[in-house]
Amino acid sequence: MRFTAPGNRTPLNSMMINAILHNLKTPHKIPFKILSKIIFLYKKSRYKKDIFESEQNKKFENVNLSRFEGKKKLNQIKEKYAFLNREMSSEHEVLFSSISLKPETKINNILEIGTFDGANAFLLSKLFQNSKIETIDLKHSENDFKNTYSRNSNLETFINNRDRVLLKSNNIKYSEKNSVKLIFSDNKYDLIWIDGAHGYPVCCIDIINSIKLLNKNGYIMVDDIILDDNQNDKMYKSIAGFETLKELQKNNVIDLKLFYKRLDANSNCEKKKIKYVALVKLIS
Repeated sequence: MRFTAPGNRTPLNSMMINAILHNLKTPHKIPFKILSKIIFLYKKSRYKKDIFESEQNKKFENVNLSRFEGKKKLNQIKEKYAFLNREMSSEHEVLFSSISLKPETKINNILEIGTFDGANAFLLSKLFQNSKIETIDLKHSENDFKNTYSRNSNLETFINNRDRVLLKSNNIKYSEKNSVKLIFSDNKYDLIWIDGAHGYPVCCIDIINSIKLLNKNGYIMVDDIILDDNQNDKMYKSIAGFETLKELQKNNVIDLKLFYKRLDANSNCEKKKIKYVALVKLIS
């Protein structure tokens, strides 16, 4: 069954319905939510994107990457493959593209933890055309797979669409594997993208396993890093990644740099809600 909002043809997904039901159960919180929304809109109206963009450019320069050239190459690929222009796009793609332009960096083997719809693996296959990309995700029968991103309602269609994307490139290898089991792997990678479960304990395990699997001079990138400890759940929002990386940095295991995940007002006008992408290198 599909629900639509009154006077609107937009379908209501399960998350929207749950939010409406939650509000009905907690009417005493509605005035606070209204006030929070007003404050958010005020902050959004005062947001200066050029300031954040300038900071982001400097973050790239500080690790000898060109954000301008990275965006240029990325846009050329997206012009050719229109399906890559999607809501999930963020600055992590510009980081990938910028790294691909570094002549001294040899990226032969790439690991992606968290395949989702296959578009990111496909993008990697075009940015690093001479590389082998291994992408893994949970078995489609596992509850954590079925119950995230509302996949349970159209699981077969989702899987078919994902597989169709992955088959577009011959340098992508997909397998259903719980990333925790990478502890038994002896493979080595030059670039590892961590975008699986964001909470404890899986995110921590993914980071530690990736350090073990990373070649010297390789890169680890971690998506959706948040710094606010009031946001914590198993799959979507957690400080697990940040706390794990900070502890490794404190003990001189890694060099850690954080980049804004997005530069729009909705994402960055409230400091506590800003998400980052982590770029990690091993300290020899």
